[in-house]
Amino acid sequence: MLAQITLIPSESKKLIAKAVANLDFIKKAATEGIIMMHPSSSTYFIVEAITGKKPSTDYWVCGVVAPKGTCVEIGMQVGDFLPRNATTEAGEFLAWWVIKDGKFSTGMGTSELLAQMKATDVFIKGVNDLDPHGNVGCLIGDPSQGGPLGRVLSSWRKKSFHLVFPVGLEKMIPVDISEAAKEAKQTKYDYSMGLSCGLLPLPKGEIITEIEAIMMLSGATAVPIGAGGLGGAEGAITLIIKGSDEQVKKAIDYAEQSKGARLPQLRLSNCFNCKPMPCWFPVGDKHWAQV
Repeated sequence: MLAQITLIPSESKKLIAKAVANLDFIKKAATEGIIMMHPSSSTYFIVEAITGKKPSTDYWVCGVVAPKGTCVEIGMQVGDFLPRNATTEAGEFLAWWVIKDGKFSTGMGTSELLAQMKATDVFIKGVNDLDPHGNVGCLIGDPSQGGPLGRVLSSWRKKSFHLVFPVGLEKMIPVDISEAAKEAKQTKYDYSMGLSCGLLPLPKGEIITEIEAIMMLSGATAVPIGAGGLGGAEGAITLIIKGSDEQVKKAIDYAEQSKGARLPQLRLSNCFNCKPMPCWFPVGDKHWAQV
């Protein structure tokens, strides 16, 4: 059987979330261990897929790429998520989402969480880049050794807990992540549309795109045949699904369950009033940057 489907990015994220939640080590960690997540558009749907409920917080994403450039969601700026004093260890962060003993919670700091993490536990992080070789990377606004993510990866090298990187095919870039990262000299830009960012290549983990998600959920094979669109379909991916009748029908069912998926409203500061973040965007009279 052969079928064609189209998913916009939020729908892809919901489909991928269903596949993540279905992983055996995710199920085990959710009930018997710890799943540590960075708030993002990807993990928003993953929390819902695992717990059956949307994240009960006033923040659902940290750094974002918005129409005017790279920015930070207001929830991160008004929340008490950053180090409380100058003696706090670099990379400390209080906005992690956690699923422990089957329950969703927030408020645990980086040090507290990593001290508890063991090899059977899981760290999930949405990413910004996927290269043609299957490598992923993350834009970093904190210039201090990768910030909280750097702390997590340092702990992972010692404890070897599971790493899961959900990523839609919309994030594909046409160059190697390692080469792109060399060009992202965060502190040396002469101009940046929004918060200047470096690019951190991430280690090999469980990388799940729409292709892997469809295979994991249905056994069918997915082949991308088109990308992009108009009228709200910007960033969309169009796929051919092939396999047995049972497999393709199952894939269609999961795709249709994901249709219509939407994320919460994105809240951004007016550039003229934004002070907390180290952003030196020269707004001037640029009308497109003032909202």
